[in-house]
Amino acid sequence: MASAEEPEVEKVPLPQREPECRVGIVLREDNKSNIQIELPPGRFRLTANGTESFLEGKSVRTLGISSDGNEVICRDMPECSFAEASAHYKGSALKSGGMVSVEPVDAQEVLAPKSGILMRGVVAGRGFHWQKEVDLHYPRRLEFFARDGRLIAVNVLPLEAYLACLVTSEMSGACPSEFIKAQATAARTWMMVFLKNKHVGEPFSICNDDCCQRYQGTTFLSDSVAGSVERSRGMFLVTHEGYLCPAYYSKSCGGIMERAQNIFGQGAVGISEKTDAPSGSVTEYFNPVTEENIRKWVTGEFLSASDSFCSPKVCPEETLAKYLGAVDVAGHYYRWQVEYSRESLEHLLRTKGALADLGEFVDFRSIKRGNSGRIHDLEVIYKDTAGGTKSHIIHSQYEIRRVLHEKFLFSSAFIWERKRDTRGRLEGISLTGAGWGHGVGLCQIGALGMALQGYPYEEILKHYYDGCQLLRAYE
Repeated sequence: MASAEEPEVEKVPLPQREPECRVGIVLREDNKSNIQIELPPGRFRLTANGTESFLEGKSVRTLGISSDGNEVICRDMPECSFAEASAHYKGSALKSGGMVSVEPVDAQEVLAPKSGILMRGVVAGRGFHWQKEVDLHYPRRLEFFARDGRLIAVNVLPLEAYLACLVTSEMSGACPSEFIKAQATAARTWMMVFLKNKHVGEPFSICNDDCCQRYQGTTFLSDSVAGSVERSRGMFLVTHEGYLCPAYYSKSCGGIMERAQNIFGQGAVGISEKTDAPSGSVTEYFNPVTEENIRKWVTGEFLSASDSFCSPKVCPEETLAKYLGAVDVAGHYYRWQVEYSRESLEHLLRTKGALADLGEFVDFRSIKRGNSGRIHDLEVIYKDTAGGTKSHIIHSQYEIRRVLHEKFLFSSAFIWERKRDTRGRLEGISLTGAGWGHGVGLCQIGALGMALQGYPYEEILKHYYDGCQLLRAYE
């Protein structure tokens, strides 16, 4: 829990009505100058510079959105690949301006799977090990902006519609209803706390990816998920002070929930830092994880019988894939291992860790660990190109994960083993770790495990946010 001396997240009261969301779908850093969208049969409003026109058809209509400096140009596209059309087709613009929007004239209030406008080549998992481009469907209104030749796309929709789509973007629609309601409530509360301050200076409040909350429109929506979200409509996590909880969540805590101050630099009232297990579990022995018990925590014999809600005993890893989000990669996340040759590790440290003078890697040293075992300050000991011994500290679990993987390491809760050749020279290193993500707040795989064991969503939320109560803000 946050102490009196710690800075805390801004205190946000319960909303009086359902807010509107502005979600960044294509961002400047995606470096896209052309986007292809497909309108389903129906009537659509196309707006630019305050003027409207209408598109209507009984079949799918393809539009090309492109940038010219700070101007957006929307064109009808011929029947060929978008790359070919972008290179050769110079048809007249349907609309152009500083902002172009497109939306159905008669937007349905009830969401349907794969309804709305299809956008091709959307980046998912920016900067993480699962990054890819996917084609996704978006409901309600799309707005397009251009900044120095780079496009920005924004989806504008009500909060509850956003949440129904978010849940099946973060995890699969195969998840139990009680998990869906718990996830929706956490995401709804998080959204209201961080709605205004995640992307200052951009034409959207939050983005569509793991930096904020994963959002892939109606692409993976199901009727059952939409119904579960609707049954939790307007429910929020509220602290004893009467403010919204900054309801962080991550994929897998690894068995112990991390302290918010360690990850975000500010305390979070209402969020638990306990073990992700039933009361009396053997995992309580390890909280907090220290340098003295980290090795047993990560590799100990107790793991074979671990009753952590996010453990393979509760959520078998052979069936976990059906519950994960569509862009997630199935694998082992409660405990995992990554191996590097000395050369590959040194390459990462030079290129991603900015150690241009690194001649030879020597060792790591953990300077600071959080209560879940996540390292927050990691010292890299090395010999420089002149043969002198030097050290460099990587600060924050995020930077540690970014530097020590070609894409992104699962978590910073790890130990390491050095591998040496017959002459004693270091030839490689292996990392063995726990969990996936920052570990603060709701553990998605743990909450799934609780739901699979029959816990109602109110108890799931009480487990992860034990200093909060559930209140309904609007119907």
